[in-house]
Amino acid sequence: MITIILYYLLIGTLWAIWLEYYTIRNLDAPYNQPWSGLERVFHITCWPYSFGLFAFTFIKDFFDNFRE
Repeated sequence: MITIILYYLLIGTLWAIWLEYYTIRNLDAPYNQPWSGLERVFHITCWPYSFGLFAFTFIKDFFDNFRE
């Protein structure tokens, strides 16, 4: 059981690191600021929600831009 929790947190940590890097490098001000500790904890612990929302929005925007 502890192994599953550690894997879950490891995946969440890797996701949060990448997502913070991506947002800082690709978003315009004021959205490109480093994250607070609370934001990091949210994305590490709730990474399935965060990842799902990111993937859905990314795919939706991709196909919306593709049609134009």
